[in-house]
Amino acid sequence: MQVDFGKGAQPVTPVQTPAENAAVDAAKPAQTSTLPAVVPPSPGVPAKTGFVLGDQLPGFEDIILPRVNLVYDTGNLKDQFHPGSIVFRRTTVLFTPPDIDKATGVVRRAASAPAFVTVLGFRPTRYVEKPDVYSPGVSNLIVNTEEEVRAYGGTLDYKEYQLKKAAGMKRFEPLADAVVLLERPATAADDDTVFGFAVDGKKYALALWALKGTSYTSLAKGVFFTERRIGCLQKGYPTMNFSASTILKPYKSGNSTWIPVCVPRAKNTEAFLDFVRALLTGSVAPTSVPVEDSAE
Repeated sequence: MQVDFGKGAQPVTPVQTPAENAAVDAAKPAQTSTLPAVVPPSPGVPAKTGFVLGDQLPGFEDIILPRVNLVYDTGNLKDQFHPGSIVFRRTTVLFTPPDIDKATGVVRRAASAPAFVTVLGFRPTRYVEKPDVYSPGVSNLIVNTEEEVRAYGGTLDYKEYQLKKAAGMKRFEPLADAVVLLERPATAADDDTVFGFAVDGKKYALALWALKGTSYTSLAKGVFFTERRIGCLQKGYPTMNFSASTILKPYKSGNSTWIPVCVPRAKNTEAFLDFVRALLTGSVAPTSVPVEDSAE
């Protein structure tokens, strides 16, 4: 309600009574707040955050390659596998030799199919101590150079060792680590837990094969080094795959030992060679992670 004091006067709104104020407020439309509701944090409950994982493909320096082993008449592997067998990761049999009765010549167990191996290359040659007597569970000294052999009181010359071993000289021999691809044998499960690389319709596993002693002489020098220099591997180690088996070699002393035998099988395809190049440059990964194995 307004009161007019005459011409030229400004209207004045008198002070309303509490009852009048209440009536005016009741007539106003209700207003809805646009501010979001503030929910106080619950005590003791952490805020949610994302769980960030990397998927970086590790380099070869950050992994341990599983190994190929030849089973001898000594050592722990003979308790699990037939002597002369070639095994991978101490679990998967790649080749088993025949069991022949020496007295009658009767074959009691036929040999399995050979293993199929492609050598990708060799790590730098090292030198391993060779004791006269095998000691289970004892790791032999391994050094990187011939200078270190001499520094540890050893020699690579067998005749020198024979002359000086009474004075404490140690005997060392070359150790060649071959990096190989193993083709999955028909007897192994095709579930990608062991043979995780797929190429040309076949499955493969990457491994190290340590060659020393008679294996170094017969396989590293006698086959792969020779073939790489003057034979079928002149265009590179991965160009050819080999069949791998073992034989029991006798000596004049009456002793005998198992040695690996590898013979050329077939040339590898261009698709296989492209796969090897990608593998060695770190641009390809297996369909599953190989399980680690202890070094030989």
